[in-house]
Amino acid sequence: MKGLKKIALCSAVALAPFAANADLKALNDSAMSDVTGQAGVTIDLSANVSIGEIAYEDQGFLAISDVTLGGAAPGSALDDIRLTIDVAGADPQDDLGVAALGATYLGGAGFNVSNVNETDQAVSDGDLVIALRSQSGAPVDFGLSIGEVSLNKSANGADLGSFSGSADQGTVLVSNLNITGALGPIDIVVQEESNAMNINAYFNAAGDLTMPFIGTSMGFELHNRRGDSSVTGPAGTPLEGVSFAHAQVDVGVAEDYFAADQDALTVNVQDFSGDLDLTSITMGNGVSIGSVYMTDLAITADMTIYGH
Repeated sequence: MKGLKKIALCSAVALAPFAANADLKALNDSAMSDVTGQAGVTIDLSANVSIGEIAYEDQGFLAISDVTLGGAAPGSALDDIRLTIDVAGADPQDDLGVAALGATYLGGAGFNVSNVNETDQAVSDGDLVIALRSQSGAPVDFGLSIGEVSLNKSANGADLGSFSGSADQGTVLVSNLNITGALGPIDIVVQEESNAMNINAYFNAAGDLTMPFIGTSMGFELHNRRGDSSVTGPAGTPLEGVSFAHAQVDVGVAEDYFAADQDALTVNVQDFSGDLDLTSITMGNGVSIGSVYMTDLAITADMTIYGH
């Protein structure tokens, strides 16, 4: 019993920071028995996130300050989220409902997905699947803001947590970054037979930012309303008028990349597609020089990442 009490205490301490900002509902013994009797876990989530500063230290610092994440409306929570976590068995269809993955999900919601460059991620015995969906069936709205992204010397006298607004602050790369948007279905598959993770996501985003180091500011929007690959929800559905850009990415390990026992991180972008608008671009004196519109943007890429 003493061991169980210690585990319960450690769990309570670990969950305390999240409980301060998220809607957590206690389960009684009956409800707990229902959960443990199911295949997989479902989590309904509502949260607000605020971070004063994130600092990456190399020789100097790259500092990201005043980060907030919540709903699209100011002060609202990132909510209506349902996370489903499953480990597939011999027949993944039994546990996961594989038809809910990828483009099939959008097709079931009434989307025209015939032109979407997308292939469903295969799921096999032992794979971990994390699926993000909305509880209501409508897209999940989100809002992200970042006060500044700046470069700072390691010897400028500033302490961690004081880069923003410091008299010795270095170059400000980005300021006043504000993004709102909507999340469609997102699936993450961690494969049991290899060191690999696949991320398949539908989303859109719009916002504005300033880049002080080049004296430029602009608005932007990533969506998929135009061109041959357009995907827009039909009238009368929870996704009416919504369009999603698409990203499918594999993340894994390049084993023995340099030599024996020297691995690297690999990122394979199978598809990043949508329409990108850069609007009200200003340079120098703040007068707009116009807008740029990209239709049917499609990117595939392979990256290998390692330290030096």
